[in-house]
Amino acid sequence: PETMTILKRVQRVMHSNVVSARSQDVVFKRVGFAIQKGVAAQLVARFPFIQV
Repeated sequence: PETMTILKRVQRVMHSNVVSARSQDVVFKRVGFAIQKGVAAQLVARFPFIQV
């Protein structure tokens, strides 16, 4: 729910300030990458600690 709210706000700002479709794609790709990176960091943090 929070993610959807943030993405809707980003979309509104993009529509009001950016005219280029390409620049919108770039922003949303970066947002998607940031979300993926955050999810990956959460998963790695949950891995059990393995001592070698």
